[in-house]
Amino acid sequence: MKHSNKISPLPAIKKGSVACLLLVLMASATAVFAGPQLHSLDIRVKLQQDGSARITETRSMSIDSEGTEVYIVMGHMNGSTVSDLQVTDETGRQYENVGAWDVDRSRSWKAGRCGIVSKSDGYELCWGLGDSGQRTYTTSYSVSDLLRGYQDYDGFNWMFVTEGMQPYPQYARVTIEGEHPVRITPDNTRIWAFRYRGDIRFEGDSLSGYRIVAETSEPFGSGSAMVIMNQFEKGVFQPARVNDSSFEEVKQRAFDGSDYQDEMSGEDWLMVVLMVLGFIVMPILGGLGYLWYVWRFRRKVNKDLLWYRDLPMQGNLMRANQALNAYRYFGSDYNNLLSACILKLIDMGAIHIVTHQTKKGKTQQDFEILELPNAQQQPRLLRQVFDIFSRAAGDDSILEPRELKQYMRASYSQSITDSFLNTLHQSGSISQFKNQMDDVRQLFGLKKFLKEFTLLDERGLNEVGLWKDYIIYATLFGIADQVIKDMKKLNPEFFRMDQVAQQMADDTTLPLIYSTMHRGTARAAMSKAEREARASGRGGSSSWGGGGGFSGGGFGGGVR
Repeated sequence: MKHSNKISPLPAIKKGSVACLLLVLMASATAVFAGPQLHSLDIRVKLQQDGSARITETRSMSIDSEGTEVYIVMGHMNGSTVSDLQVTDETGRQYENVGAWDVDRSRSWKAGRCGIVSKSDGYELCWGLGDSGQRTYTTSYSVSDLLRGYQDYDGFNWMFVTEGMQPYPQYARVTIEGEHPVRITPDNTRIWAFRYRGDIRFEGDSLSGYRIVAETSEPFGSGSAMVIMNQFEKGVFQPARVNDSSFEEVKQRAFDGSDYQDEMSGEDWLMVVLMVLGFIVMPILGGLGYLWYVWRFRRKVNKDLLWYRDLPMQGNLMRANQALNAYRYFGSDYNNLLSACILKLIDMGAIHIVTHQTKKGKTQQDFEILELPNAQQQPRLLRQVFDIFSRAAGDDSILEPRELKQYMRASYSQSITDSFLNTLHQSGSISQFKNQMDDVRQLFGLKKFLKEFTLLDERGLNEVGLWKDYIIYATLFGIADQVIKDMKKLNPEFFRMDQVAQQMADDTTLPLIYSTMHRGTARAAMSKAEREARASGRGGSSSWGGGGGFSGGGFGGGVR
């Protein structure tokens, strides 16, 4: 039997059913995407001298038929009270404040009205939705004792945008400023922010005045809120309520679970203050005195200095670098130390340079991560560098520059990279080495020996077994190119016979080390400095976690 390829037309009733089905699906899809939306939430806080605040919240919203009112949750008040609620909309209409609010009234009754629901732990500030469409509601109210006095500072830790608000804000900003005569400045104020993606910063200047701005960088989601903590020097405010506790306790509770690092210690702050005073009071005399101090000890070290052919300071590269930094006129160098450590790992067989072809046909050199011999007996810095290389390389044990860059920038590796940076950047001072002059002279004697390497008689070379160590120390001294060139002139056979020495002396090795480690280290150091600055209250990115012990806010709010 033949089969027709033609498709029979659907009966009329089926066509009608399909059309109905499509309409139902379209209506369902519309319902999914329907509902009120909160496009932006702008909160302005005016702090009064007595610690009270006038808060104004402006909401830009899309309203449909869903719900009857908007409400703000105000919990965890700890004795603070809310008063003088006022609401206006985009038309300028002043809503009638009915006092106690009845959440069960109809949408039509609530239109143009506002009120407060008093609860055991706080309040709900409510007003009617009114007509559907694009709406802008401006809500203002006063809060007593938002800022309170403590034994050490004055301040607050306040939730300005609640968790669980529906609909979620797509964008939120909180601006905090003082009402005359209060003057907030970066000098008398410290700022922190929690539980949202964004930042907190100072804006303005000394003439127009400063304000604190906390702003989101992405829409709210599950768990989002805005908790702002401010600390003020005594005298900026005259708080009506003073607690017996310290603000430091408030801070520690808020920092718990956050990604803020520990603040600078009291000794660190004292050092900063002394340095600032020194530069202001006697910058020229202080500078000249320091130069004379270093010059005097450098002269003592270099007087009748002889060659030293062994490894100084028991081969401790970090100790040697501390001495080099101590006797510098200006600044400290850690890049040469890092390069020397990586060469030491190559010398020990812990890492190996491998060459391969990329997908684009280019030759690329990477580090192959092997095993660190006698790991527990190795210096701490050497172990940390090897550990970072191993972690960044992953399962294939081949470390590419991009992998290390990603690892050094990742938030999950911050504790490891911070510990490494703290070890790497240990400073040295002349006073540390006053009683170790022989060790210091041996260090500089080795540097003199390597700089004058070509003066050696080739037939009298007895230190070939130390040449790889010499390359490492020449790298620490910043004279590796010259020393390797001199070595190749004196004994080129050494580099042909020793594969490790060949890699260490290869023209591409140090550039590879620089591109692989130094850039990642510089970025990690910058990130660490930024975190330390924001932890000390100078602004920066907000912390997703933390913020515990806040007042105000709570859970919920939005449209219902």
